[in-house]
Amino acid sequence: MSKPPKPNKLGVAPIINEADYRDRSPRTIRFVLALICFIAGASVMVIEITAFRLLAPLFGNTAYTWTALIGVILIAFSGGGFLGGWLADRKLAMDLLGWLLASAAVLTFFIPALHELFGTSLSDQGLIAGPVIISLLLFAVPGVLLGAVSPACVRFFSLADKDSHVGAAAGTISMLGSLGSFVGTFLSGFVLLSNFGVKSIFLGTAIILLVLATSAFFLARNTWQQQLPVWLSGLFAAWFGFTADDAPGPNVVWRHDSFYHRIEVRELDMGSGKELHLNLDNTTEGAIRASDGATVLPYQKYWRLATLRPVTSLKSALFLGAGAFGMPCEVSRAFPDAAVDVVEIDPMVIEAGRRFFKLAEHPNVAAHAADARSYLRTTEKKWDLIFGDAYNGVRAIPPHLATREFFQVVSDHLTPDGVFLMNIITAVEGPKSELLSRMLATVRGVFPHVEIFAVNGRIPQAQNVILLASRDTDWSPLVATDRAYVHGSIEEQFSRSHLSPSQLSAEMEAFTDDFNPIDAVIARALVE
Repeated sequence: MSKPPKPNKLGVAPIINEADYRDRSPRTIRFVLALICFIAGASVMVIEITAFRLLAPLFGNTAYTWTALIGVILIAFSGGGFLGGWLADRKLAMDLLGWLLASAAVLTFFIPALHELFGTSLSDQGLIAGPVIISLLLFAVPGVLLGAVSPACVRFFSLADKDSHVGAAAGTISMLGSLGSFVGTFLSGFVLLSNFGVKSIFLGTAIILLVLATSAFFLARNTWQQQLPVWLSGLFAAWFGFTADDAPGPNVVWRHDSFYHRIEVRELDMGSGKELHLNLDNTTEGAIRASDGATVLPYQKYWRLATLRPVTSLKSALFLGAGAFGMPCEVSRAFPDAAVDVVEIDPMVIEAGRRFFKLAEHPNVAAHAADARSYLRTTEKKWDLIFGDAYNGVRAIPPHLATREFFQVVSDHLTPDGVFLMNIITAVEGPKSELLSRMLATVRGVFPHVEIFAVNGRIPQAQNVILLASRDTDWSPLVATDRAYVHGSIEEQFSRSHLSPSQLSAEMEAFTDDFNPIDAVIARALVE
C-alpha cells in the first residue's frame, strides 16, 4: 500500500490520481509528457509570430508592435509558469494537462474573431498602448495556460520515476520546451506564413492543442463523457473562429497575407476612370490608372525632378520599394532605352505588380526580391536616378534604411551626375516635423546639395515630402520659386512646392547605425 502524500505548508495534501500511474509504463508516460511539452512550446511561438500579422495592419510593422507583443507573451508565460507549478502541487492528476491544453485551444480558436470585433476600435490607441492592449486581450490568457504546461509536466515526469530524478525531469522538460519553441519559430517564419492564411494558422494550432488535450485526458483515463464539455466548447469555438467575418471590402479585388504584409489590391471608380490602388497593411503604397498605367497620386510625379537637370536623358534608374510599380513603369515609358531596376523585399508585391499593375508589359523594368540595403551592397551597378520609397507609410520606417551609413551606400551607387530622391511622410514644420529635421540632417551628412519639396504645400499635417540630394550639382537654381516656368506645367508645380532652408525647422541629431531612435520619433509625431 502506497503512503499518502504529505500535507503541504497549508496543511492540505495534494490530490493524486494513482490510476494515472498504475499499469502504465513509465516510458509511455514520459513520451506523452515530452510530446505535450514540445508541442506546447511550439504552439506559443506559432501564436506569437502569427499574431504579429494581425497587429501590423493596425499599428504598422514597427519595433513598438514587436516589443508590445513579445513583452505581453513573456509576462503571460512567466505567470503561467507559476500557475502550473501551483496547480501541480495541488492536483497530481494527468487531466490537469488536458484542461490547460483544452482551454488554450478554445481561446486560440477565438483569436481571429476577437481581432475582427475589437481590432479596429483599438487601433486609435497609439503605437504603444494600442498593441499592448490588444495583445493583452487576445494573447495573454492563452499564453498563461500554455506557460503552465511545462512546470506541470516536470512534476508528472518526475512522479513517473517516483521522484528519483527530479533534476533530470526538470532538465528534460526545459530542453523539450525550448526545442519546441525553436521549431515553432522556424515553422512559422519559413513555412506557415508563406503558405497559409493567418486565420488558418490560428485555427490549425487550436486543433492540434485540442487533440493533444485529448491524449492527456486518455492518459488520465478520463471517459468520453468526461471529455464531452471540452469537445463541445472546442466545436463552438472552432465554428465561431471559422465564421468570423474576415472578408475583403467591396473594392478589394485581391488579398494576400505574405510574410511581410497584408497585401490588398483595390479597384476604385473615380468618375474619370478606374484606378488600382496597392495597400500594404494600413497604408496606400501606390496607385495607377487602370486603363493605361499612368500614375495618379501626386507624389508619384516627383521622379520627374531628375529631368530638370541640363542632361535630361535617363539611361538607368533604381527604385528602392516597388509601391504599385507606377513610377518605374512610367520611367520606362518616358525613356524606352533606360534600364530600370526595382528592389522590393516582398516577392508577393512583385507578383501583384505582374498581375495587376502592368509590370509584365515593361520588359526593361527588372524587379528584384531583396532588401534594399543588402541589394546595394552586393552589386556594383550605378544609376542616374535612385528613388527611395521603401517606407511603409506614416507608421513604419525600416531603421536600417534611414541612417547616414545607408545613404553613403546610396551615394556610392550613383553615376557622377546622378540624383537621389526619397519620399517620406512627415510634417514640414511644428512639433510633428522632428522626423524631417532628423532625416534632413542625416542625408546632408552624405550629400552636399539637398532640396525639400512639400507635395501639399506648407500644412501642419503629415504629408508626402520629397528629398532631392546630389553630390556635385546645385539644384536650387532649377527649382527656385521665382523661376519662370510655364503656368500649369509639372516644373511649375515642383517650383511651388519647393521649400527654402528658412522655411524649415532647425536640423536635429542625425540617424546612424549606432543610434537610431526613428520609431520613437514617429510615435511622438503621432501622439502630437
